[in-house]
Amino acid sequence: MKTIRIMMLAILCAVSLASLARADSISLTLDPTNGALTGPAGSTVGWGFTFTNQGSDFAVISGSDFCVGVITSPCGTSFGTYTDLAGPQFVLVGPSPESSSVAEVFNNSLGTGLGSFLIDPAATGTVIGQIVLFFDLYNLDPNSPGFDPLVNTISVGNSLTASASVTVGTQAVSVPEPPAIEFLICVAGVVGAALWRREFTRRPV
Repeated sequence: MKTIRIMMLAILCAVSLASLARADSISLTLDPTNGALTGPAGSTVGWGFTFTNQGSDFAVISGSDFCVGVITSPCGTSFGTYTDLAGPQFVLVGPSPESSSVAEVFNNSLGTGLGSFLIDPAATGTVIGQIVLFFDLYNLDPNSPGFDPLVNTISVGNSLTASASVTVGTQAVSVPEPPAIEFLICVAGVVGAALWRREFTRRPV
């Protein structure tokens, strides 16, 4: 009986170590990279992402969340409302023929990016939390004709986290430089007016 227990513990340890090894080859990078967003109260902001999988298994993003404090997805905060964008897209990364890295910018109208955050109209200040990305691992490409989720699933509900924050404020908008052609036209006009005035004053009265 003792021998069986020892064997079971050894198997559990081996499975845990294998899962850790797989997780080490998978990474998440937010866009912006520091995860800090700024927008007026009542507006919608969002995160883009790069999801990389250098391992031999196939990873599928199953969802994402923005959590403040303890991660107990679905998370919630009075600061605003998070909407997962990546989960419904069936983002698949892994070995050939798939891509080992997928990147998306946030575009709320197109529904791209990791997730959007609707800032509450009454919110002020900053909320600090974590973006949580959930993914499942498979030992066969889910797009393969022979894929069987009962046989080829390695693990589900794996997660990656990245620090993130949302601040109520106005994003800095750069003032564009005057176009070069308009500047040249303006200079030419000034020079032309000066030459005309000089010529006019030279004429005999």
